[in-house]
Amino acid sequence: MMPQITTDIACAVARLRAGELLGLPTETVYGLAADARNPAAVAQVFALKGRPASNPLIVHVTGREQVDDWAASVPEAAEKLIAAFWPGPLTLVLPAKDSVSPVITAGQASVALRAPAHPSAQAVLAAFAGALVAPSANRYMSISPTCAAHVAQQFADADLLIVDGGACQVGLESTIVSLLDDTPRLLRSGTLDPAAIEHVLGQPLARGAAGSVRVPGQHVKHYAPNTPAFSVANVPVAAQADPRCGWLLLRPRDDIAGTVHALGNEPIAYARGLYAALYALDNAGLERIYIELPPRSEAWTAVHDRLSRASQSA
Repeated sequence: MMPQITTDIACAVARLRAGELLGLPTETVYGLAADARNPAAVAQVFALKGRPASNPLIVHVTGREQVDDWAASVPEAAEKLIAAFWPGPLTLVLPAKDSVSPVITAGQASVALRAPAHPSAQAVLAAFAGALVAPSANRYMSISPTCAAHVAQQFADADLLIVDGGACQVGLESTIVSLLDDTPRLLRSGTLDPAAIEHVLGQPLARGAAGSVRVPGQHVKHYAPNTPAFSVANVPVAAQADPRCGWLLLRPRDDIAGTVHALGNEPIAYARGLYAALYALDNAGLERIYIELPPRSEAWTAVHDRLSRASQSA
């Protein structure tokens, strides 16, 4: 068995209808998609990823027209954010209908919903005429995939069909906002500017979960390469001459012997290239990866969150 890569939407939808899994491109990262109304298919997602049952899944829908199938209520704040940011990299946590499987919600009374903007994802969702769970298409806690080849590498021994939608244009997982009470909460940072969300809402976002609400991507170790990775504020001089070290830097340098990937000092472009650079370094046969930390500012919050889970401080 080995993965197959295709651009055939009809073939992809046939797989989903047969209860099988699908590698699905979105604008954030590639997802491991399954029919959200098929418990056996959803269980396969957890099994193939090695994902714990306590980690809820995001349900992917075409848009506002499917929200009422999953959410018990849709507050005005949700309507505003849907109108402003869907389809796009924003996930909303809403009260779940009783019909939503507790396997998807990890036993919670809430459900996370997103309408992806990627044209291939929208084409699959429209042709399938249903909703899909689609967590990142990687083994649990490893680097999220941003192209079809990454998915094939993660599941090299699986009979998995992967829709090739090119490189992801966002490159980091979606922003997650909870609307379970009168206080909107930012539960996971993404590339959406929180100030833009607050402007649409007309009120500030609280930060962090209230109570015990669980959302994806919050494990202390996540998005991590197999090669030991270390985050550093300053490039360690002692390692610069070691060709066994790989480097993820802001700017190119000609005084380093090892493999270097420079992603620049603009947060959106950096986020787009982050996981691809980590895959390349992880596949280079290195002993260590050093990651130069970017600036500390609101615009870099999502990147710092991912780096903190993918590496350890040197």
